Amino acid sequence: MKCLFCQNFPFSQLGNGKTISVPELAEYYLHLAERGVHNVNFVTPTHFLPHLFEALLIAREKGLTLPIVYNTSGYERAEVLQVLEGMVDIYLPDIRYADNRVAVQLSSVSDYVENDRAAIEEMFRQVGQLQVDDQEIGIQGLIVRHLVLPGGLAGTRPSLTWLKEQLGNKIHLSLMCQYFPAHLAPKTPGMDREITHEEYSEALEILEELGFENAWAQDPEAWGGA
Repeated sequence: MKCLFCQNFPFSQLGNGKTISVPELAEYYLHLAERGVHNVNFVTPTHFLPHLFEALLIAREKGLTLPIVYNTSGYERAEVLQVLEGMVDIYLPDIRYADNRVAVQLSSVSDYVENDRAAIEEMFRQVGQLQVDDQEIGIQGLIVRHLVLPGGLAGTRPSLTWLKEQLGNKIHLSLMCQYFPAHLAPKTPGMDREITHEEYSEALEILEELGFENAWAQDPEAWGGA
């Protein structure tokens, strides 16, 4: 995807970062574990899958037991995700759009909706509802994120309605208000502003109307907003 509002564009679009070997990557995992993190979080990882999981096998042979989080835009192929069964503990996908015309406009992909929905269903089949340990820290399951966009472009109502119809109202859902104009968005009409409090409040009302029982909301005051 080439999201024109990508908040991580220095890495996703500009190529910032450094090249490391698979054994070095395994040592990064182990170093994280030594620091006491709760999981190893792979962000937009699919194009590096062979390397990530080769490193994971090395790290597990050396004692790594942390849960693996697969953090993704949701634009995945279900058949690729099937290969990951048993390797990923927590899936953290977005449900970003409900209309492929918007997906083309904002992220340059024409088949986001069908691929995202099939991917979310496959993820849920593999890991099910979120499970936590005795410290309320997630250890397995699915958490779906939905970022509210200006002007209703995220399609909040149809997206959340689909989630409820397919996965039920007990699915764990994060409703986010943290959009800000990054990357090319400041030069894109309609995307060149933060969401308003009214827009986020409307999304919260939809969430409540649909009866989701396990949802996280953010404080618009903490993120700014109009």
